Amino acid sequence: MILPPDAGTRVKSFPLVSLLSRSRNATSSLLASEMRGLQMAPTSLLLRLWPRLHQDADAGALQPSLCYNDRRGRRIVQEEIKVRPLRIQGMVRMADMVRRELAQPISAAQKERLTRMVADSLLQVDGILANHQSTIRALPSPTRRAYEFLSGLDFRIVESTVPEAEEVRPRESVSFAGLASHWERLLNTMAQSDARSKADRLHASIASSSRDIEQHIETCELQIHELTPRTRLIRGWLAFFSQRENFDAYLVAVACARPAFEASFQTSGRFKPPAVIHFRPTHSIYQARGYRDGTRIVLPTPMISFPAELIETVAGMAFNGARARQQVMEATLSDDYQEIQAELDALGGVEEQATGAFRDLGASFTRVNQAYFQNSLAQPRLTWSKVFTGRKFGHYDRIRDVVMISSTLDRAEVPEYVLDSVMYHELLHKKLGAGWCNGRMLAHTPEFRSLDRDFQRYNGADSFLKRLAGWGRFAGK
Repeated sequence: MILPPDAGTRVKSFPLVSLLSRSRNATSSLLASEMRGLQMAPTSLLLRLWPRLHQDADAGALQPSLCYNDRRGRRIVQEEIKVRPLRIQGMVRMADMVRRELAQPISAAQKERLTRMVADSLLQVDGILANHQSTIRALPSPTRRAYEFLSGLDFRIVESTVPEAEEVRPRESVSFAGLASHWERLLNTMAQSDARSKADRLHASIASSSRDIEQHIETCELQIHELTPRTRLIRGWLAFFSQRENFDAYLVAVACARPAFEASFQTSGRFKPPAVIHFRPTHSIYQARGYRDGTRIVLPTPMISFPAELIETVAGMAFNGARARQQVMEATLSDDYQEIQAELDALGGVEEQATGAFRDLGASFTRVNQAYFQNSLAQPRLTWSKVFTGRKFGHYDRIRDVVMISSTLDRAEVPEYVLDSVMYHELLHKKLGAGWCNGRMLAHTPEFRSLDRDFQRYNGADSFLKRLAGWGRFAGK
C-alpha cells in the first residue's frame, strides 16, 4: 500500500556535526567520538578528519600526520602543505538547495529562514576550521566552491515576492512512503521466469499504484518540482507500464534478455546465473551486480524496444568484451528508443530548471542560438548541475537531449559571456553529434575544436574558466 504524501513526506536533511579521527594502525582507537541518533536542523554539517601514519625517517618510528595524493598522484604530507585536509559532508547539497530556492519566488519568511540557515552553517564551518587551525584551502574543491557560493550571497538584494499565505513546500521534498520498496518488488517479480503466469495480477498492481499516485498528487495539489527526482522517475515508469501493450513488451524483453545474459555469464565466468533483469531508469548502458544467489542486470527502460539480437550484443559487450559500443549507442538514438524515453519523461513530469539564482539558461540559449546558429536549433532541456564543479562546466546528453551547466556558473560575478561560451560549446555537441573511430566515440573532433574557437570572446571566456577552475590548464567545458 502506498501512503499519501502527507503521511510519508520526506524532506532532505543534513547530518550532524561530528569529528572522526582514524589512523591506519589497526590497533589505534577512535580519537574522537561520533555523535549519533540526534535530530538536527537542516543546517547541520558533518566533518570527518582522517589522520594518517607515515614513517619518520629520522626517528624510525610511526608518527601521526595528514597526507593525501595530489592530482598527479604525488604523495603530499602535512609538513609539506601545512594544511589539514578536512571533509564537511552536506555542504554541497545545502548550497544547491539554497541556490534552487533562490531561483524561485520566495516569501519573507523563507528569505529569513535561508539567511539564518546560511549564516549558521558558515559559522559552523568557520569554527571547525579555526579549531583545527586550518583554512578553506583544506576543504575538497566541491565543498570549497559551495562555501564560496554561500559566503558570497547578499540576501539584502533578494526580493520577497510571495505572500506568506502562499508559501510553497521546499523543492524536491515530497515522496510517497512505501513507493520505492513496492516498485523494487514489482521489478523483481517481473524478472522471474514465471512472470507470464502472473501477468494479469502484476499489471493490475502497476495500474492501481499509478492511479493512487495521481490521485494523491491531485488531492494534495502537489507540483512537479515538489516531488523528489526518484519519485518522478517511478511515477513515469508506473504510468508507462500501466498501459497493457507496454507491460507485455516489458515481459517479452525480459524473456529475451535473461538467456542472453546468462549465456554471457558462462562465457566470461565473472558472474553466476540466474540473471535478474530490470528495465528501469539509469544513465548507464548497463549495470551488473552479483549476489550470492544470482546477478542483477539493470538496463535503461527504453531498451525494451531492442530486438533480441541487439540485446545479445549488449550482453556480449558487458561480459565478453565485444566492441559494439557504437552500434548500441546509435540504437539509443533510434526513433523507437527516443519515443519511449520522451513518454517516460512526460509521464513522470518534466521540470525545467533553466532559471538559476543569478543566471538564466533559457536566456543564454536564446542569445547563443540567435548569434551562432541562426535560430536553427530546437531548445533542449536545460538544467543546472547539483554539484559545484571546477573542471567540467557543462555536459550534453545526446540520448535525452539535455544540456546541463555547472552551478558554479550561477553566480553574480560570472559574466554572461562566460556562461554563453559554455552553452555554445554544448550546443555544438548537439549540432555536430559525435564521430567514431575504432569503436570509440569522438566528441572533440578537429572540426569541433575549430568551430569552438568561433565564439566571439573565446579567449576571455577560456581564461576566466581556467581561473575559476583554480588549477592548471582548463581541461574542457
